[in-house]
Amino acid sequence: MTRSSLTKAIRTIHFADLHLGMENYGRIDSKTGLNQRVIDFLKSLNFMVDTAIKRDVALVVFAGDAFRNQKPNPTLQREFARIIRRLVKADIKVVLLVGNHDLPNMQAQAHSMAVYDALEIDGVYVARQPELFTITTKQGTVQVAALPHFSRSRLIASLKEQDIEYKDKTLTELNELMVRTVETFIDDLARQVDKSIPAILTAHLSISTATVGCEDRSILAGHEITVLPSILQRPEFDYVALGHIHKFQDLSQGMYPHLIYSGSIDRVDFGEEKEDKGFCLVNLTRGAATYEFIKAPARRFVTIDVECKTDDPTAEVCAACERADLNDAVVRARVKAPAKLKEQIRKDEIMDALSGAYFVAYINIEATGEEVRTRNPNLTEAQTPAAALAEYIKTRDDLLERKEELMEYGQKLMDELKVWDS
Repeated sequence: MTRSSLTKAIRTIHFADLHLGMENYGRIDSKTGLNQRVIDFLKSLNFMVDTAIKRDVALVVFAGDAFRNQKPNPTLQREFARIIRRLVKADIKVVLLVGNHDLPNMQAQAHSMAVYDALEIDGVYVARQPELFTITTKQGTVQVAALPHFSRSRLIASLKEQDIEYKDKTLTELNELMVRTVETFIDDLARQVDKSIPAILTAHLSISTATVGCEDRSILAGHEITVLPSILQRPEFDYVALGHIHKFQDLSQGMYPHLIYSGSIDRVDFGEEKEDKGFCLVNLTRGAATYEFIKAPARRFVTIDVECKTDDPTAEVCAACERADLNDAVVRARVKAPAKLKEQIRKDEIMDALSGAYFVAYINIEATGEEVRTRNPNLTEAQTPAAALAEYIKTRDDLLERKEELMEYGQKLMDELKVWDS
């Protein structure tokens, strides 16, 4: 926890990347009809609201990605609306930033939080375009400069609008043009800031110095537009509330203002197994803002790695499972065994040893010592990229649980590449 300011502060909560609707590693709860993992995320979210009310927070800034995708079902929309209602009833102002998961495939379509804009709910501010909000809270006036996520296709459309030639550019040159476009948006927001009033910049994007700890989302590697910290860390702002990267991290490097990814509020996959999950409580004052990170009661993820050394690999794996703390955890077992013993491993016995877990994601057995790998005959050059991705996922036990999500990511990537080439 950082040292609190001695001056009157506007207490603010910054959180991001809710991804409500993630259903990996969960079953339907018979009492509520909701997937158990959705209940996990709602538990963490309600903990945040409880904290906001208990700590007399005046403003909540959500830095993007409310739902798993841009078309949440009515049940998820209802549950999110209940959270917003709790905040509004407690006289807490709310800023909702549109993230990449909230964006529709077509610019003209409504995003997943557009209903709050249409209803014009007092105290709720929704940002799909760069915009500066001046908000009167119960603790004073605050400014929130909002920079929603911009897809590559949207940034290319912006280049077209400015009559900037891009088709003959290399990938590096094109990325530089896009970064300059983002920087222009931030320059415009900064110029509008009243320097006598505390100000927050909230953005949903990737910072070049950030650490991405999620191994399972490497499908998007190399496709992100990243910006330098200096583009956002400007004297007009007192705190920079970031979303998009799921790992909590402070990128300030001792400089002001604080440049913070709050991270996701609960664990999405095993790439986040060792990360703390939660949100930031900010004491916002002009020129002297401080913050603390508060952990949420996120579901534990546990990986059991076993490299078999004996002629009884099943017993080795079961022993490792029995030593692990599996209580209320999503668990996976990754086993390496000599090729000659792979077929002797008894998965039913391993499942029995994992019976104390909340959910067993998968048991993956990798043969070691094999010198020849056989090409999958179903993967051919004649297949579409989508069909090839689907076929590849079938060959990976660790990816089958996430097939729908991975196919969605892959399709979005292919759609954006088509726009780029057009």
